[in-house]
Amino acid sequence: MDRLGVGIIGCGWVSEEYVKAFQKDSRSEVRALVSRSLEKPAALRRRHALNCSVSRDYESMLQRDDVDIVVVSTPHDLHTPYVVAAAEAGKHILIEKPVALSKEDVDCQRAAVSKAGVKTIVSFVLHWNPLLQTVDRLLEEDVFGHVFMVEVDYLHRIWTSPDRWLGTCEQGGSSMLAAGCHAVDALLWFARSRPMEVMAYQVKTENPLAYPGTCSALVRFEDGKIGRTLSCFDARMPYVFPIGVYGTEGSLRSNRLYAPKLFPGQTDFVTIPTIMPDSGDVAHHPFQGEATHFLDCIERDERPCPDLEHAAVTMDVCFAADRSAREHRPICLSELS
Repeated sequence: MDRLGVGIIGCGWVSEEYVKAFQKDSRSEVRALVSRSLEKPAALRRRHALNCSVSRDYESMLQRDDVDIVVVSTPHDLHTPYVVAAAEAGKHILIEKPVALSKEDVDCQRAAVSKAGVKTIVSFVLHWNPLLQTVDRLLEEDVFGHVFMVEVDYLHRIWTSPDRWLGTCEQGGSSMLAAGCHAVDALLWFARSRPMEVMAYQVKTENPLAYPGTCSALVRFEDGKIGRTLSCFDARMPYVFPIGVYGTEGSLRSNRLYAPKLFPGQTDFVTIPTIMPDSGDVAHHPFQGEATHFLDCIERDERPCPDLEHAAVTMDVCFAADRSAREHRPICLSELS
């Protein structure tokens, strides 16, 4: 496969990780950086010695034959026009999470991508974290028996992070949308069943966020499984991403595993020595795994995971959670159609 050209739209905090990931893989090269301000992309080009263009003109970049992949890493509320334009230009697209802040925008992106037939991947980057990959493997090997409950939480005092705009309703959206969607994505991954109904509650504390910083949701799945997820920006504590899987033959709490099928006579949890999702700093997240997977799928003509269709279900659960908290009632996902 010839080296694939990458164009990045939006040159904020996370974009540097995409630059490093695609530059490290010999199958790709960053060839264009686009931003409303030229200062950040110019600095990125200098720091990484990139042989690429820097401009404000995304339309000209999309017309280039040497750009095959477009990374959309703008503020969340601005994703849709760039995703649609990139799809119409026939580019494969990496979309920073969350996909968008409304179901209408998500559906608009889906329609454009489906019509164009391009590949997408949504940056739920913890799919390449070793602990989460280990949980996936344990589920595949039926270590837990019948899994009846799954829980995944996201706790991070995010309003102290560099991307302060995450605290606005216009660009952050809500606790679930701004970052809790990582936990929702993992919850659906491990539940391995279609989400049907969501019931959620929110709490507003004294903080600079324009929306409630804490949201807890219960999810009912098609196979009868229960899911629970919490997005909390308010607690004064280090970043944590707790995972729970509970089954008739074994259970897991983050990296602590009780699985007599693997360890006959086991009397207590064993600790899995692995890399944890224990940092909210994007520089510690496995973007390399994401970029490599996307390039593999383009090369082999396979479906990436999570692509836009996978992510649309995650976003629906987030939208349902926010609506449930506002309306104080359970929301069936069918109501969002």
